[in-house]
Amino acid sequence: MSSPQLNVEFEVGRTLTLRPSQVVRGSVSLIILDTSKTLFASSIKIKFRGEETASAKIKDSGPVPKTTKRVETARTIYFECNYTVWSGGSNGQTRANEYRPWKELTPGTYKFQFALKLPPVNFPPSVEGPKGFSIRYIWQPVIEGAGGSLIEGPEVVTPFIPISFAPPDQEWCFRDILCNENKTPRKMLVEVEAILSKHVFSPGEDLKFTLRLTNHSNGRITCVQCSLRKHYEGPLDREFVCEKHERSLVSTDRRCDIAATTNQKGELEFSLTVPKKFHHIPPTFTGRHLRVYYTLRCVIQAEMGSLLTKMQYHEVIIPIAISSFPHISQEDLPENISYPSYTESRLGPFFFDPKEDFPPPQVDTLNHSPYSPTLSAISSLQLNNFYNSDHDSSTTQSPYYSENDSSIINDNMETNQRVIVTDSMALDRTERTTFTTTRLS
Repeated sequence: MSSPQLNVEFEVGRTLTLRPSQVVRGSVSLIILDTSKTLFASSIKIKFRGEETASAKIKDSGPVPKTTKRVETARTIYFECNYTVWSGGSNGQTRANEYRPWKELTPGTYKFQFALKLPPVNFPPSVEGPKGFSIRYIWQPVIEGAGGSLIEGPEVVTPFIPISFAPPDQEWCFRDILCNENKTPRKMLVEVEAILSKHVFSPGEDLKFTLRLTNHSNGRITCVQCSLRKHYEGPLDREFVCEKHERSLVSTDRRCDIAATTNQKGELEFSLTVPKKFHHIPPTFTGRHLRVYYTLRCVIQAEMGSLLTKMQYHEVIIPIAISSFPHISQEDLPENISYPSYTESRLGPFFFDPKEDFPPPQVDTLNHSPYSPTLSAISSLQLNNFYNSDHDSSTTQSPYYSENDSSIINDNMETNQRVIVTDSMALDRTERTTFTTTRLS
């Protein structure tokens, strides 16, 4: 006997990208085949949540020559909301705290509509990092059956892009002096000066900069390699050292010939294109447990000696920042667009009657400011010009479906969990934080 097929479908298809103050419409699709088991259902719901997760593997040395391993996971649920799209009660209605009767659903195809309003709030950007590092916005359909049985459909992950803009362009100069740390007194090797047109970039932009080198070493500088790198750190604010991961997004190199003479100078021009796909390049962000930031890594290659040459490598790290969108002047905007951070607002997403054209207004209990569903001054079409919503065709796994990798490794022996409610007085949105320890065999 086959199982019923339960899925979430969005009105705009699989290209849905979440943003502040957005209305999302879709349906829960249920297919019951003739060969399926008889389905007795009391209600069908759609659930939506946003969560941030960071994990770290820890090695503990015991009294005997044996090392035990554990995974420390910190997770914060920013919001959780659900909506009953179908009920087995009389006329589809049941009162609060009332037992829900069940009905038999015959074979066929069913679609149940839903609508959700996102508040005018900048929630954290979606992050898909190394396993155990993520910020996700997850939809899941659920069937509640007779006797408390439960059928859960696959989780669908949709990306969220906060609306934040880079500051006006301003030239920025980074300087560093590379020395030989192994000798006393330290000897100056290379003076580095990087000239950037700005230090905040956005996806799809050209990252151009000039690298000026002054050679004080005994070697000839022959090549400089430069790469844009993305860094993950977490969990933050824990008693143990957080894990750090690093990935190269794009790289280039330049050949040169800066001789080993006193104060010999050289100047190199670099140009990199910041990737445009939002699931590759989320904005710079520090959350409850996870930090994402970017650097330019320049590796200077020098040849030592004349007959028997030996290569030396010197590393320069240049910090930069990534924003969701490039700078837009006030003259290009009909009005000022500014959304508060999730740390400054208690507003959360909510479902409303899908038959209604507009959702009801919200009032932020933190500052008592009313919000109504007005249209944003920047249309979705204009914002989409900055991002390429096409998914990476090199993978067969859709980024919209969760892999349910809340624990790094499944062969755990023991799991301890501690729950902390971090915003217990919030009337609209309550965050819940859990710390989980998983001991591995």
